Amino acid sequence: QQTRGGWGAPPAIANGPAGAKGIDPTDFKSKLNSSCGKRAKRSLSKGDLIYTVTDDPAGNGYWASVSSAELLMQEYHSTEPAASKRAAEHYAAKAALDAEFPEVTGPLAALWPQQGGPGKKRKADAMLAIAPSTAREDPKGKLMHSAQCLLGRSTTKADVTFDMKQFDLNGVTRYQATVCLPAYDPQTFHQGVDADSKKQAEINAAEVAVAALAAVVAPLEEERKAKKAKLAQEKNALWLAQKEARREAKKAVAGEAAG
Repeated sequence: QQTRGGWGAPPAIANGPAGAKGIDPTDFKSKLNSSCGKRAKRSLSKGDLIYTVTDDPAGNGYWASVSSAELLMQEYHSTEPAASKRAAEHYAAKAALDAEFPEVTGPLAALWPQQGGPGKKRKADAMLAIAPSTAREDPKGKLMHSAQCLLGRSTTKADVTFDMKQFDLNGVTRYQATVCLPAYDPQTFHQGVDADSKKQAEINAAEVAVAALAAVVAPLEEERKAKKAKLAQEKNALWLAQKEARREAKKAVAGEAAG
């Protein structure tokens, strides 16, 4: 699913204030809109920031990415699955802010909701206090992005499938996952190294898949960037033309009034 623009309120924070002086420390989409607008020295319109939301292949929620050929240096991805599509978009916006506008998210770190403690139970969907900018992007998010490039569309849960095996090693339970992109290549399975948890096993398999597909994905990614850049240039030219038309219209009205 793809949405355009950066509008919409963030998920509500349960059992806790939004922050000092009415600041909501989780409204990363609005903060990204504001920051990009200041950089471009104009108001943003719908379509300037493009959010793409996909299902988590393991059924753990949603992933999202945000991109703009004109306003952002690259495409940014959420660092972990979110319980709702809206929350996933805020994760992606947070990743973009951390990378390009750290001065915005840094001062708000103390306001982000912290898990645990008496009287501080919160809905999982609302917990948007994610890892700092130094955190490594989740390989599953990278794999979802690779699948989008390979398929040329937004992905669904069925496009990236994991298979999990459990076994005992010296009395210790271990997990090993394989991942397949059936809509792209149903015959190829990427197997990761075993791990002590299902989550880590899936991450390991995703890392192997991303590395194996990198050579194919890279030129497709460049092609996507070129298309986005062209669209951004066309849109910017249209915006400038409309701005000039409005200016000329105002001059004409002023001239008629003076005459």
